[in-house]
Amino acid sequence: MKTAAKKASPIPSLAERVEALKEEVEEALNALAEERRPKGEGRAVPAGAMRQLWMAKAGGNMFEAYLIAVKQ
Repeated sequence: MKTAAKKASPIPSLAERVEALKEEVEEALNALAEERRPKGEGRAVPAGAMRQLWMAKAGGNMFEAYLIAVKQ
């Protein structure tokens, strides 16, 4: 009786690609939030607040939040 050894696929699965894309979008959102937040005296906003604003506008979808952030 032969047993077929399952070979590791050189192509990442869809789930692996989605996880990698989520990480990339997460980093990009953080960078955009830091770059675009108001920093002036008396009107400074934390980067996290910018990110939360975009996420709220996107209904919690990080991909939509990224598109909103890029358009601003």
